[in-house]
Amino acid sequence: MWRVSRPSIVAPLPLILMLAWHPSFAADALGEAQTAVQEWVRVEQLISQERRQWREEQSAIEGILTILQAERRELGEQISQAQEVTSRADEERASLVAQIGQFEANSAALASRVADYERQLTLISRYLPTPLRSELAPQFARIEALQGGGDAGLSQRAQTVFALMAAITNFDSRMTLSTEVLEGVYAQAIEVRVLYFGLSRAFYANADLTRAGIGIPAETGWQWTSEDDMAVSIGRAIEIHETRVTPQLLDLLMESSP
Repeated sequence: MWRVSRPSIVAPLPLILMLAWHPSFAADALGEAQTAVQEWVRVEQLISQERRQWREEQSAIEGILTILQAERRELGEQISQAQEVTSRADEERASLVAQIGQFEANSAALASRVADYERQLTLISRYLPTPLRSELAPQFARIEALQGGGDAGLSQRAQTVFALMAAITNFDSRMTLSTEVLEGVYAQAIEVRVLYFGLSRAFYANADLTRAGIGIPAETGWQWTSEDDMAVSIGRAIEIHETRVTPQLLDLLMESSP
């Protein structure tokens, strides 16, 4: 039998058997067999080389896949974090929108309340005593100037309203002594001292205690009624208020004569 000269490579069995059974074609067949074996060996070498390259490329590809998977996980985490941040931002935005809505509702309610107080104070101003009305005239003028002045005007109007209410309440809680010119009660205007008992009642007397009377609030301004026979008692009440005499009980009319 013919044997291939390369011991590391074994020729295909069908080819060797063909050579054994047809000796007349031995020479040609041997050349063809050698060529086929060489081609087969070359193919096997290429396959082996390709296999090595594939294993190398497979290792590289697996490394790339590992990196891509890690990047995918990291990207997924970043997306989750971004979604959480977006969710928190949406919640904060919704909370701010709700707060703005509540602020606007509160502002509208405050504007309505301030407007009501302004109307009430305007009505009350007619009943205020002359000294208090003169003192608060700038605040009442400020209310008229600030009406319709937007948010800043609303804030200032509210402060003015509260200041007016505080001043009126303070006057109503104490006795106040003032000097005024009384007109319309006697033939001529006279200067008198007026002792106000809050906002409900006042007593006046002139310096020589020859004129005296009582005042009460009215829509057209305070109305004064002459009670000259009370001059001494009213004068004594004024002295007590000024702490010039010892306090004592006095009989003062709390209602004016019809």
